[in-house]
Amino acid sequence: MKSGNCLNFFQKKTSSVRFYSRHILIILLSLVFLCSQKAYSHGGGLNSQGCHNNTKTGDYHCHKNSGSSQSEKQTQSSKSEDLFNLQLARKLGGKNEVIYYYSFGLEGQSKNKGSIRVDIETENFVIEGGKDTRDSLDSVQQAVFASVVTGKKPAVAVYDTDGNWGKYEHRIWTASKALKIRFIWFQRGDIVEIQ
Repeated sequence: MKSGNCLNFFQKKTSSVRFYSRHILIILLSLVFLCSQKAYSHGGGLNSQGCHNNTKTGDYHCHKNSGSSQSEKQTQSSKSEDLFNLQLARKLGGKNEVIYYYSFGLEGQSKNKGSIRVDIETENFVIEGGKDTRDSLDSVQQAVFASVVTGKKPAVAVYDTDGNWGKYEHRIWTASKALKIRFIWFQRGDIVEIQ
């Protein structure tokens, strides 16, 4: 084989590889684009479970096809506390996320200004809501303080996320009962009054 023929042979092979590489790259990019359209066809706002809440209705639903492995417990636990507050406020005919301002300071000192956010306010109650987790253990204090600021009766709502009466529900219920504070257990969208 002459050296010129050999060079032509390698140039033809190199250009063929480039030609096929470009086509393979175009096909792969097209497949990625087409597959991603299915995954991102929803308007947005999905959490890691493929779920979101409808801000107009307060409904929580999922789009991700996870089959029967996704249980109601997982759906309940993935809801935000704000969504639970919104659902309970609607059920009670109340408002949520109401802000009140107050003054504070020791005698003889200048007065400072503060604010509190009441999770739910009805005609007679201010309600502090929280999931059935350790983070909600201060709910009683928050409800009592909101009661002092607003002049309304205090109440506490615990949002059941696991389908069980657990230690946090029990601790908050016990404190509420001792202080004669209304206790609401919100389970699967229903108000359960515990006596």
